Amino acid sequence: MARYHVDLSGIDTDKREEVCDLLRDYSNFIERVIVENSLVAVIVNWDSPEDFESSPVFPKGCPCTLIAH
Repeated sequence: MARYHVDLSGIDTDKREEVCDLLRDYSNFIERVIVENSLVAVIVNWDSPEDFESSPVFPKGCPCTLIAH
């Protein structure tokens, strides 16, 4: 299972929870990264055979780093 760190800083703060909800619904597990009471990133455990970064649920324009495979 691949694990990704997705930086949400390019998304309006009021839309970040929606992104997390969508990712949670389509992935194995997510972890919210909170810094100073603000959601700044999400860790996504991606178990789908579909490529995460080209999937329809990937938040376009957000920097994404593969942190485990």
